[in-house]
Formats: sequence, structure tokens, C-alpha cells
Amino acid sequence: MTGTPPSELVDVRQAAAETGRTAETVRRWIWSGRLRARKEGRRLLIARGDLDSLTRAGQVQAIDLATWIAERDAMRPPGSARHGRTAADLVIEDRRRRSMAASGDAGR
Repeated sequence: MTGTPPSELVDVRQAAAETGRTAETVRRWIWSGRLRARKEGRRLLIARGDLDSLTRAGQVQAIDLATWIAERDAMRPPGSARHGRTAADLVIEDRRRRSMAASGDAGR
């Protein structure tokens, strides 16, 4: 992406419009590592080729949280240390806690 000409870059809003998704969804793709972007000032810029690659052949689809976590973990460099818990870790823990509480209440 470093050598990508400016004419081949789109910002988050343009990427959202081209994919029929919201700007927040495009940001999530970036934050999760599914889509590369670089920051220039306050804008995130995406190479049009990367956006096309992601959206080609239906690669952009809804996934469940467990799949997202597995994909995120697979993208981490080998030997990289985790720094604290992620938002996904907290959501999973909360769901597990609620599920256990609900199953305990169901037997009463």
C-alpha cells in the first residue's frame, strides 16, 4: 500500500458507499485486520485493490463472534504477546456468565 498512487486510494466513506455498507463496518474491517488502511491526518485511506479483493467473490459476509476471534488470532504474528484482554474477550466472558446465570434460573 505504501507505493499506491493517491488516485487508487479511497477513504472510509467512499469504501462504504462502494460496498453498500456503513462507514462503521468499514472501520471494523480495518480494526480487525480484514482490510489494510493507512492513516493520513484524520482520514483512513484504503487501496482500491484491497477493497476489491475483500469484496470479490462474496468474501464480505456476516460472521459469528467465534469465527471473528479465530480469524483475528490467525492474523497475529507468531510469538506476539497479547496485551490485556480484548473487547471480544470481554463479550465472550459476559455471554458465558449470562448463559450460566440463565441456565441456573431455568432449573428453578
